Amino acid sequence: MSGKTVLLKDADFLVRDYTTIEKKMSVVIEGNLIAGVGESSALKKEHSIDETMDMRGKVLMPGLINCHTHTAETMYRGRGHDFEFPDWMNYLVYPVNQVMEEEEEDLFYYLAQLSALEAIASGTTAFIDNSVNFTKRHVISVAKAMDDMGFRGAVSKDAVDSSPMDRGFTGPIDEEVKAEEHFLKTWQAEKSELVQAWVGPNGTAMKPNGGATNEFLVKLKELANKYDTHLHIHLAGTHWEIENVRQKTGFVGSIAMAHNLGILDDRTSIAHCIWLDDSEIDILAETGTQPVHCPSCNQICAIGVMPLVKMVEKGVESALGTDGAPQNDSLDMIRDMRQTVLLHRITHMDADIVSHKYAFKMATENGAKVLGIDNLGKIHTGYLADLTAIQVKGNPFLSPLYEPLETIIYAGSGGRDVAMTMVNGKVLYENRMFKTVDPEKVLSVIDEAGERINKKILKNFDL
Repeated sequence: MSGKTVLLKDADFLVRDYTTIEKKMSVVIEGNLIAGVGESSALKKEHSIDETMDMRGKVLMPGLINCHTHTAETMYRGRGHDFEFPDWMNYLVYPVNQVMEEEEEDLFYYLAQLSALEAIASGTTAFIDNSVNFTKRHVISVAKAMDDMGFRGAVSKDAVDSSPMDRGFTGPIDEEVKAEEHFLKTWQAEKSELVQAWVGPNGTAMKPNGGATNEFLVKLKELANKYDTHLHIHLAGTHWEIENVRQKTGFVGSIAMAHNLGILDDRTSIAHCIWLDDSEIDILAETGTQPVHCPSCNQICAIGVMPLVKMVEKGVESALGTDGAPQNDSLDMIRDMRQTVLLHRITHMDADIVSHKYAFKMATENGAKVLGIDNLGKIHTGYLADLTAIQVKGNPFLSPLYEPLETIIYAGSGGRDVAMTMVNGKVLYENRMFKTVDPEKVLSVIDEAGERINKKILKNFDL
């Protein structure tokens, strides 16, 4: 669709952002940007339209942004849900990833595309892939897979020098830095318009599964700054991590320790941020560090609940992530918006503590902020044309429809209800058809690999 002027005509409802919903509105796309918003009759007078897409019977809204996932972990969706977190890592994640290393490089390319297929079919237009442990070796394939199909996001490459569960994925700091720098340099040379290369240490070495030592974390942040990019990390995700930090460093928690190391700023995003002291929320506010809430993972892994309400009260805005498939089993961001609302309402026993509108803000403009893209996450003139359309006419699951955002978040299902997804002005998904990738090829590669991996290890998790 690049170069065309396209009219998305007469949507029943247009969700411009989390505060503004309008009826019977249209949007003009020129190239990869939104060029106008208004009534179709006026837009047709102002613009020379090359193509018209009928949006009647649909809700048009900004594409959703998933700020934390692990695409390679889709390989073991539906396995190992009944472990405590350390055992889950030790007996499921690391052993399965080790077996996956026996597969061809193509597996990681197609796993990234499988995740992106699920994403665009459920209204998500960008995600941040944290390629951790063994999958850090395959980041170029992951980035290329996303770029080839026209999907937006970032790939954050793990780096780890200390793990009590090591199976060959740790390395000396100098070697890890060299590998990280090679990824940044190689991918930035590709000059992708859509996919960013980030530094992505799994976490601090104080985690029960290990990570980067403090010396290494400082070097990784310096590397991110050198290449003018972001750092993405898990911190304060479990009570075991916090106990280790307190015992070994004297700091009140991981956030305080990270602040002391100088790695927190507005280009650092942190998955989880569950176990926080009040003073650490103040640190997040002061530094502009961006937390990412993963509500489904919090519940499945039983690791705690982000203090989202207190964060918002102190001026800390959080984005939203699904985490990987075995911590969620779905990359449907509509489901995780709903999970956000419900989790905090039952935690606080307060039915209006977190609104559906705020959950939508987390999944759109707050996500754009994490990606570092100012003109993303809203339907406004000059913004990037990353959009999704929800089918509401003739849809028994969303009828009757009075207020679209509330209905979609409480009653919607991305994979069932999404009619169209557009990224950067290009339609990637429409009427259950994928436009830029062959889903049968993707699924064939994954299914064949799944049979081999199941025989080697995953069958051990059968009841």
